[in-house]
Amino acid sequence: MVLNHRVTLQTKVATVDTIGQPSTAWTNTADLWANVKHLNGISTIKAGADTSISKVSIRVRHGVFNAGQRIVYDASVYDIEAVLPDGKKTYIDLVCVKNG
Repeated sequence: MVLNHRVTLQTKVATVDTIGQPSTAWTNTADLWANVKHLNGISTIKAGADTSISKVSIRVRHGVFNAGQRIVYDASVYDIEAVLPDGKKTYIDLVCVKNG
């Protein structure tokens, strides 16, 4: 498996905004080499507007990943929905959906 795309893993962190109110923000956790495969796309209608959903599998070297984190790749943001280890602790497949 060739890991030939550079991606950035992001994690949501609790912060405080400029007026002292609790807030959340995304912080870069790691830059990783990955293999990115676009699995499928679904077009639906939500609230009277066309919406497309793009599923992506992103394979990275084994590490600690969680659903709720996200991946930034090629100026797009992908929410991690599931983390699927390979059983050999070599690779992990991240099942993602394009955000927005």
